[in-house]
Amino acid sequence: MNKKKKTDTHCFAPGCRSGYPGHRAENGRKISLFSAPKDEDRRKVWERNLKRKDKPLTDTSAVCEKHFADHFVARDYVHIIGGKEVRIARGKPGLTANAVPTFLPDLPAYLSTSVKNQGPSESAA
Repeated sequence: MNKKKKTDTHCFAPGCRSGYPGHRAENGRKISLFSAPKDEDRRKVWERNLKRKDKPLTDTSAVCEKHFADHFVARDYVHIIGGKEVRIARGKPGLTANAVPTFLPDLPAYLSTSVKNQGPSESAA
């Protein structure tokens, strides 16, 4: 019998409590968790940015939205209708194709790096 691997329900980032009981929402809004990339090269970039030495980032690991710059988190579907930009709220946030975790708020500031938006924001659904 082939069992599907479940994604972790808590954040992989060091020191982050998101997803643990009592830490699933912030300011009345549920904190989104995003699965680690299946692509090994992208996953290595995430792992390097997360600076976690005690365990590897696996394809079942998850990272919460607190560790991504706002431009990496897609909260709306964006369409051009009649030359105007129309935004429709997503039911669940997603990450852009080039998203990488860069914020580690529970660690010293020198461990967080800032990454500018590169290219068009394509959503990875």
